[in-house]
Amino acid sequence: MYTCIIVEDEELPRLSLKSKLETYHPDIEILAMCEDAESALECILRNRPQILFLDIQLPGQNSIWLLEQLQQTGKLPRIIFTTAYTDPEYLLKAIRFSATDYLNKPINIVELAQAIEKAKKRIQEEKEIKHASQKNIYSFRMLNSRLIASEEDIVYIEADGNYAQIQLLHDKKELIFERLGDIEKRLNSPAFIRAGRSLIINKNYIRKLNSKTSTCSLVTPNASYHLPIPKGVCDTLKAQLS
Repeated sequence: MYTCIIVEDEELPRLSLKSKLETYHPDIEILAMCEDAESALECILRNRPQILFLDIQLPGQNSIWLLEQLQQTGKLPRIIFTTAYTDPEYLLKAIRFSATDYLNKPINIVELAQAIEKAKKRIQEEKEIKHASQKNIYSFRMLNSRLIASEEDIVYIEADGNYAQIQLLHDKKELIFERLGDIEKRLNSPAFIRAGRSLIINKNYIRKLNSKTSTCSLVTPNASYHLPIPKGVCDTLKAQLS
């Protein structure tokens, strides 16, 4: 079973979505239905649903305010936006909060099913990531798949705009569709050290820190890497490793 909350201020769309879920998706338990952002915030924090069906246009505080409040309290549920508007601005806002999907009202049952399948897939992926991280095995989002890597597999990770490049043990580099800061939060091993704004290093591969050239040398059985790092960071790492 999966759990959800519906946030929709208009009665007919709210009841219509409820009916579609009960008829076509009996494995989705509706925990509550809310008509505004303020009551939805309290309800979501109390029930912690896995999926949130959220109308963008709400009376009073809007849905973006609601998501900003939820974001401050921890992990967001899987968000499926529902709206009668097709303004691209709303789509950009949906992307900002990593929305699972964006459905136009009246909601088509085929599109609803597709959105729910996406949400279920991401929920399952999150469970796998949590399970893997407890064993120092990590899952990273790539373009069309996921990269599974152990602590020993990861030599370093560097920021690449809104994404990251991960250098693996066997001299292989992969593009990860995640921000470096988000990756850092999941690396629960003391082996990983943040080396400035754009770099995370596996300290087990550090062989030399050179303050004069502001570089860090990493050596693996297959290759060596010389990474530029700020002098202050270099001195800090030396102190930590001494």
